[in-house]
Amino acid sequence: MVTLPDGYPADAFEAFAFLKTRTRLDIEDLKVLAMIECYGEAFYQILAAGVGHAEARALLERNGAEERGHAHRVLKAIRLLGGEPFELPNAADNPFMALAPAEVPADAELFALLEQGELDGDLAYQAWADAEPNAEVAELYRLNGREETRHSERVVTARGLLAA
Repeated sequence: MVTLPDGYPADAFEAFAFLKTRTRLDIEDLKVLAMIECYGEAFYQILAAGVGHAEARALLERNGAEERGHAHRVLKAIRLLGGEPFELPNAADNPFMALAPAEVPADAELFALLEQGELDGDLAYQAWADAEPNAEVAELYRLNGREETRHSERVVTARGLLAA
């Protein structure tokens, strides 16, 4: 099991809220962010598994796959900033998975929270990019942020498909 640095909440959503208080991310913050993105992949997979509409499920699964891509960009940022190699933990070793739900209800309230959370993720990544002096790392953050907004758009589409 990978352990979290001191001061980080064990809940992925709370840990992300904690990261949003940072102006600039250091290597330890980035390791936590990578694990949060891996949790995001699992969260979307769990959510998608409970969705009966094939197109909506595919949209949610795509969001999950892109969350894994975000984690890989964060690993690249760690390398660019001179950090020691860090491997993404599997689900059993990711500390955030200890609080992961076995099922996620695909209801309107959750979709509204996801929509806003993804938009907030974009804003956080853009703020970190603005504060990052390494241009390559800043661009990685910007890419992740733009995809977070696309995730929000897919959540809206999936919600519409499920409501129809």
